Amino acid sequence: MRTSRGARGAVMVVLLGLGLLLGLAGPPGALAQGTGWACAGPEPATAPEGEASPETAAATAGPIAFPAEGGELTVFAAASLTDAFTAIEVDLEAANPGLKITYNFAGSQTLVTQMTEGATADVFASANLAQMMAAVEAGLIAGEPEMFVSNRLAIVVPSDNPAGLTSAAGLATDGLRLVLAQAEVPVGVYARQAICLMGHDSAGYGEDFVARVAANVVSEEDDVREVLTKVQLGEADAGIVYVSDAAVAGDAVRLIEIPDLVNVLATYPIAPVVGGDPGLSAAFIGYLLGRDGQDTLAAYGFGPVP
Repeated sequence: MRTSRGARGAVMVVLLGLGLLLGLAGPPGALAQGTGWACAGPEPATAPEGEASPETAAATAGPIAFPAEGGELTVFAAASLTDAFTAIEVDLEAANPGLKITYNFAGSQTLVTQMTEGATADVFASANLAQMMAAVEAGLIAGEPEMFVSNRLAIVVPSDNPAGLTSAAGLATDGLRLVLAQAEVPVGVYARQAICLMGHDSAGYGEDFVARVAANVVSEEDDVREVLTKVQLGEADAGIVYVSDAAVAGDAVRLIEIPDLVNVLATYPIAPVVGGDPGLSAAFIGYLLGRDGQDTLAAYGFGPVP
């Protein structure tokens, strides 16, 4: 069943409000131009949490049994979920004989494009609400999206840290090679929001911080794992990724924390896809919302939905 026009309109109001709050919408000229991007006025540190949708799931949601005969489940999921979801696949297939889970991991915007062009899936897990709403508007989503996990940003540098970066303020150092995800990729959106928050604190980060950081960007990647790989290979001095990705990388990179006051809380929505298997979709989503799924996600560096 397709999401109703009224439901889509209600969630789009939420999304528009979020864009205004975080500076993603604004007067002409407010978007990134040249080597930099414009920022809205300063907001409270808790502002990014406003992305949570009206349908915020509790970690205590009851389990939903997978069909006794099993089946083939296809999940399109944000690249940052790769390791956690792979572990969940092992657990679920061991507990449910006959169940086969196939993943397609990529940037959320890429996944929406693939589905719009005809790729089939049962479940879509996005790294932000904007890409989920793009899927809703395209008529791809059955039912209401639910937030199921959260994440935060971190700076990663190569293990030998050739640039000697020690804090987020150092992102503006002349000559630093910084890699970000593209501006339409969820982690790229979040990274730019965090940099804007830093820029509002000129006492802590210096004058023209945003412009100086933007001038250091040497590459913009399709998803968060490509950002991480660039740093691991030493092709960049620093990158901004999710905390969960930094944790997975282990000793291959060093993590530099982004202070809470200028960090961004990313919340991930999940929903069944039109034309998919409703029984398998409901069971998979229910597992993620339940205690076992939440425990696995936490083990891979994710947090609960506030």
